[in-house]
Amino acid sequence: MAHGLNTSYWEFREFLEKEDANFLYAFEALYNINPLDDTEPWYTEAAQKRWNTIVDKKLWSKFEQVIGEPDTTAMIGLSDAVTEGMPSVGIRHHMDLYWEKEFGFISKMHDYIRRWIESIDTSNVSCKKKSLFKSDAYFLNFNYTDILEKSYCIRNVLHIHGGVNTICDISPIIGHCNKNDIRKHREWAKEADDKFFEAQASVLDAVANYLETIYKDSTEIIINNQDFFEKISNVENICVFGWSGGDADRPYLKEIIQNVSDVKWNIYWYNEDDYKKLCSIFEEEGIKGNNIEYIPSSCFWDECEL
Repeated sequence: MAHGLNTSYWEFREFLEKEDANFLYAFEALYNINPLDDTEPWYTEAAQKRWNTIVDKKLWSKFEQVIGEPDTTAMIGLSDAVTEGMPSVGIRHHMDLYWEKEFGFISKMHDYIRRWIESIDTSNVSCKKKSLFKSDAYFLNFNYTDILEKSYCIRNVLHIHGGVNTICDISPIIGHCNKNDIRKHREWAKEADDKFFEAQASVLDAVANYLETIYKDSTEIIINNQDFFEKISNVENICVFGWSGGDADRPYLKEIIQNVSDVKWNIYWYNEDDYKKLCSIFEEEGIKGNNIEYIPSSCFWDECEL
């Protein structure tokens, strides 16, 4: 975004609304969000703007955190209405198919993320930091675009969560870190199965399937990229820029800390809320005192013209 690209998750929402509004509305409904009816007499552009602001704050501005927190109570509650009048046994397979139709749409999310990212044109991005050129630093990149490679000619880049196919073999990975909820619903489903409560077991497994589809397994990602974390053992300085410190990404910070020693940290923050959050995160990890400096992100760029 600092390079002028519209890559916020709200922009992803707008992409979805154009590409597949039914997918978007079905997704948002699981988080108790329903679109405004623009045919109503009370509908105005001002009302839509207020709605946009509320929905952005509720879901899209903290997308990867909130997607792991759908209204599972409401999802499970649907089962009673759907199975009313049906026999209690012999319906498991039928209900599994039903819930796959109701909640299985989420399997399209990763493909839509890829298509959105690959639709973003980076060809006219202007360079903003001269010192990035010819850098022999290692880059752990949480973004999906090819700006580092295309605009700054950098090659030592690990796109830890995948990226566009021009620079990465792995498609973009998004997800939450709510593993406990997945485990909990699986356990409840098994208990229901053991008691022959087939309808309840089916919907509980369906909720677990939904959460599992958009789960980001940071532990597995770290294992798959262990060579990167091992080769940073001799670094002397670490610069953190544009990192939100979300729970799903905390394991990467822990892994870096385990693989380095006597490192100077420069942490760039965007606003006061980010500053407070980042201070808390790094202090919890034992990084404080003279080993760390917090710097406004505006100081990172030198607006180079090349």
